[in-house]
Amino acid sequence: MSRCPGCGLELPAAAAPPARTDGYLASPECRALYGEVVGYEVTDPVRLAPWHQVCVDAYGAQHAGPDSRPIGVAFALNGLYLVFERGFTGIQAREAHGYLANTVASWPRFDRPGSAGGVTVFDVAMAGSVDEHIAQVRRWGRAVWDAWRHVQAEVAEMTDRQLRGWRPRPARD
Repeated sequence: MSRCPGCGLELPAAAAPPARTDGYLASPECRALYGEVVGYEVTDPVRLAPWHQVCVDAYGAQHAGPDSRPIGVAFALNGLYLVFERGFTGIQAREAHGYLANTVASWPRFDRPGSAGGVTVFDVAMAGSVDEHIAQVRRWGRAVWDAWRHVQAEVAEMTDRQLRGWRPRPARD
């Protein structure tokens, strides 16, 4: 068995070459499962596209580590903040990332929480329908955002300051 250092998920050890972790605390098996979840999201882009960024941000924040790039962790956290505290869609959070990438020169480092949240990519992977996938991504994103409560005020202040005057395009139905 392989235990993911980021989320604690235990999966059968893979015989295949390890997947890249890009500086995140992730086992190759967990990273590969994440790839499968993200791949599933192209099967129904109309319904799943608004949740794709939440999936990306939940995984990024849950697997943040000392070698993670500060911009990646900050984007994961401000994306979760925008969705769960400000009511943005995942698409609007991604638009905010595009704006921020071109306007912010440096990003702070955030200390990882003691617990990464009780929901993992596995819960999303086990969803049996598009509706259940959406519900599990929402549940996962919320659990990860809640796990980072020790920096939520700092993330909120930073994100609101950096986005001052910027507005996302209206959400489409």
